[in-house]
Amino acid sequence: MVARSARMLRSTRSLSSRQTRSSIGRNGVRQVNLAQRTSTQEMGWFGTLWAKVTGKVVEWGKSFGGWLWEGITKFLSNFSFEKVATFITSNWDSFWNFNWNISDSDIDRNIQNIAGQFITTTAGFLGNMAGKLVCGVLPVAGLAFLNKAPAMHVALSKGHEMLMEVSTAVGSYVKQSFNMAMKAIAWTLFKHGRRVVKMFLDKSPSTLATAIVSMVTAGKGTIEKWGDEKGEEWSFGKQRREAREKLPESYDGNINTIWNQDSSEEFGDEFSENCKEAIVLVAQGLDEYMALQRIEENRQQQLVNAVIENNG
Repeated sequence: MVARSARMLRSTRSLSSRQTRSSIGRNGVRQVNLAQRTSTQEMGWFGTLWAKVTGKVVEWGKSFGGWLWEGITKFLSNFSFEKVATFITSNWDSFWNFNWNISDSDIDRNIQNIAGQFITTTAGFLGNMAGKLVCGVLPVAGLAFLNKAPAMHVALSKGHEMLMEVSTAVGSYVKQSFNMAMKAIAWTLFKHGRRVVKMFLDKSPSTLATAIVSMVTAGKGTIEKWGDEKGEEWSFGKQRREAREKLPESYDGNINTIWNQDSSEEFGDEFSENCKEAIVLVAQGLDEYMALQRIEENRQQQLVNAVIENNG
């Protein structure tokens, strides 16, 4: 009986169906990965398209991040005190005549004007590029299909000049856009910063807030009216003009009229111009000092490397 059972087991193992099941799975049992099959079926064409789109978005995001980081590093590497000084001196008059009591509605109008100016500047830049493309690049490209020789001559003789014009236009557009963006940001920061300051001075019980309010004429009443629609202009330039008008008109031989409107105006103009020049000179001196420091650091590093290469 045992021998007969063993012969039957060997005979069943030799069956083709049993051999097929053995090759398919462990212990002759078919194994199916249901999770993999289900995920493949669920994706379909839309899932494949979505995967490609998200992959491209991630790729573009990485590229944009790299470009942004490169721009930031270049900006920081190109930093100089002279650029900061030039920015300060170029906006000197704007700061001097800035109305610190300007209303929120006037600030909004200024921001709106900047936005309109940006749109106009952008339209002009796009028109500039479109004009060069439609009337310059495309005709040369079309000419290249007909006769390559004159197209090559035009490209070699005038291509560099056109590239220089494009580069100048792009640089000018970027500079103007940056200046407009900085102005809009400055207006926005002043508008919301003033609200924070007014709230601090009005509700804060701190010693600093109390001291500041006590130094302001009419105290909290003046602070509450800061930025009102019908508020009077307050600027350093206006204060200077009003102080100048209180002086004698000209020198009449008396000692009391030496400091008069003419002399004060001359003093103010000369002070302003020479102060600007002094700021730029100091900034240039700081840049030269920083450059010398970098040169000295590089020289010392080269000496250290030379000592290491020569085994001490």
